[in-house]
Amino acid sequence: MKKIAVVLVVGVIGMAQMAWAADGAALYKSKMCGTACHGAGKKGGDLKDSKMDKATLVKFMKDPKSVIPKATMGAVKGTDEELGALADYMLTLRK
Repeated sequence: MKKIAVVLVVGVIGMAQMAWAADGAALYKSKMCGTACHGAGKKGGDLKDSKMDKATLVKFMKDPKSVIPKATMGAVKGTDEELGALADYMLTLRK
């Protein structure tokens, strides 16, 4: 019985992460991250090369210069939940 409970919890967490990534994809498009700045040859660099973890990405989006002092990107507006979802999606772009 405990194994079933563990499998269910892991499954629910996995589905929640996929939903957050899907929300992040919508935010990525709505904020024009991929079309305006990121991707091959764009001024923001290709996100697949990023070494930041989720917490650092969120911190960077809130205050880019606090992570990279010479950053030219402006802060990304959004709630902590939205920025977390956006970071989750951005991390999938590295794969």
